[in-house]
Amino acid sequence: MNKMITIFILGVCLLLCLGCGNSNLDGLVPAKGVLKFNGQPVAGASVIFNPVDQTRSASGLTDANGNFTMMTLNPGDGVYPGEYIVTVTKIEYRGEMREEHSEGSRETIVHDTREMIEHLPSKYAAADTTDLKVTIPADGNKKIAFDLTGEVDTTPKKLKDVQRR
Repeated sequence: MNKMITIFILGVCLLLCLGCGNSNLDGLVPAKGVLKFNGQPVAGASVIFNPVDQTRSASGLTDANGNFTMMTLNPGDGVYPGEYIVTVTKIEYRGEMREEHSEGSRETIVHDTREMIEHLPSKYAAADTTDLKVTIPADGNKKIAFDLTGEVDTTPKKLKDVQRR
């Protein structure tokens, strides 16, 4: 009887190990490109491919020359072929958030001085306002190019005011 239980446990462990195996997604193809703003490469921008159909989204981060490599699950693993609406942001955060505890009270005061500064036109930040689209063919695309244009409002925007809890 103990032998049967041992074989059963080993079988369950084997199935679990096989199920956890490789964390890669089948069917991904390469997607690489360059991002520019008014003709100049943009470093440190986030590029998001938002699928038009039911595939997964993908993301990439631009390097010093504006180059990006898209990933779905693992760095550089690519995207599924299909149509995507593309959003792009480059946001800088400043300030801090700190809590104060009042003596003799259960109240916590949160001081939030965080601000964000957008370094690209805000129209590219949302799927419903961007005009960027890309279709990735079955063999991938390593020559994607986006040249953003427009005005940028670099006025710092406050994330939150002081709040009590």
